[in-house]
Amino acid sequence: MKGDASKQAALNQEMLTYFNDGTVTGKFSAALDRAVREVKNDVKKGENYMTIEEYATRQSAYAREEERAEKEAQTIKGLVTLNLDKDQIIKFLIDNFNLDKQEALAAYERVMATA
Repeated sequence: MKGDASKQAALNQEMLTYFNDGTVTGKFSAALDRAVREVKNDVKKGENYMTIEEYATRQSAYAREEERAEKEAQTIKGLVTLNLDKDQIIKFLIDNFNLDKQEALAAYERVMATA
């Protein structure tokens, strides 16, 4: 690809400025702003629209959930190794992971199905 590097740097800066604070500083960011508004205002397209912050928040929540599930799984495996029975493990999960009985049972069954 060939192009004018100085123009490319300016376009990148313009795009970053727009994404950082929504400021339109030139033709490129104005076109970008129009496209974003079109997506936001179109009901069908708007369902798929997500800001970078929303995406990061969702990814962070997903990572925390995965981390929590892994911690639960390791705990359940450890308690099985210590010869605790199902009811003792369920009670431990309820008391220490703030799960209700259904959540604790589901975690137990999920781990035991793969053990």
